[in-house]
Amino acid sequence: MILMLTATAGMPASQAVRVEHRVFPGLHEMDGNWAALYAASDGKVYAGLAYHGGDGHLVYYDAKADSMHDVGNLTELCGESQVRRGPQSKIHAKFGEGKDGRVYFGTHAGFWWNYARFATKEGYPGAHWMAFDPKTGRVEDFGLGARNEGINTGAYDPLFNRIYGLTHPRGHFVYFDVATRRSIDKGRVNNFESICRTLGIDDEGNVYGSFGQGEVFRYNPRTDDIEELPVRLPIRAKGISLGRDYLKSETAWRTVVWDRQTRQFYGVEESATILFSFNPRTNEVRRLGQLSIPSLDESRDIPYATLSLALGRDRKLYYGAAGREFDYSGSAGAATSHLITWDLDSGRREDLGEMLLADGRRVLGTNAAETGSDGTIYLVGAIEVRPEAGKPIEAAGKVGDVYYRLALLIYRPR
Repeated sequence: MILMLTATAGMPASQAVRVEHRVFPGLHEMDGNWAALYAASDGKVYAGLAYHGGDGHLVYYDAKADSMHDVGNLTELCGESQVRRGPQSKIHAKFGEGKDGRVYFGTHAGFWWNYARFATKEGYPGAHWMAFDPKTGRVEDFGLGARNEGINTGAYDPLFNRIYGLTHPRGHFVYFDVATRRSIDKGRVNNFESICRTLGIDDEGNVYGSFGQGEVFRYNPRTDDIEELPVRLPIRAKGISLGRDYLKSETAWRTVVWDRQTRQFYGVEESATILFSFNPRTNEVRRLGQLSIPSLDESRDIPYATLSLALGRDRKLYYGAAGREFDYSGSAGAATSHLITWDLDSGRREDLGEMLLADGRRVLGTNAAETGSDGTIYLVGAIEVRPEAGKPIEAAGKVGDVYYRLALLIYRPR
């Protein structure tokens, strides 16, 4: 449903789009989500909720029953509740579904002590490779995947039955072979401040990531080799940092999605939310346009690109565009996110407007998007929490001066 908001103080009316939402009961302190969202074949929607300095959670939404379920505390699921070291604070990478119906993922840290105890016995034990079985409701822990490091980028490939990841902070390319139960480290592929946040996997099982100055690498599972490809992304040269963490990369892709119809990737780069296509068979990269809020096109203060990109069943890309630099409690300030679409057939961008809940509360930012089997678009992000007299504030923190908590957002295209 699309609404028109009333203009105030002589300003023109702004368009808005209403989205449904579901909160995560009992988990209002969860303070972030990045990429970890997956719409499985059985209608369940999985999300990884982060809690900096504490234990993250794996949850899922049963769309058929319209109910939310907490699978559990990640540190506990990893068997480390009594270890008294850095907790398993996040799932920071994409999930994937195996031919066995299980959902595969890797964990990540969120309490680094400014790296003062990194790689010491008091520090973070390391990321775990894991799988959730929806038939039994149980999580299998495959063990450590990266000692003393987290998995902040990852993907699962059902063809070769492997979980892939990039580690933080050393930037190694690692994977876990489920059949052989082997964890492999292929070495460093990037610097810690420029690790891309999405790995793309094509229909042949090849794995792609970006590094350096808009460069792209490919991992070939048949030869077990990594090679640099002769392509460059259409990145904007990094200039003065405008409100964002200076260590945020502006030279890589932020996220990519695979299109089975055209057999190519569509993605956005970090600096200016430039939309591009990448054909891995021809090594052709094309700049298609921008997915930023149209009024911000080509400006220097375009917010850092989000991870909220999904390819709809209607051949449209759906993107959650931030109104201001968004990183949950680390945001530059409060602003309402927009839902942007890009029609792959016509090449037309449409700004559906500011995302609002049914009661008028704002969506302050998102960092994950997925498409359900029925075409429903799901996002996870921060929604506005309005204090009520005499009631405790159930919020994770503040975006600017506005309280927020995480929620699953639901948009149903016409």
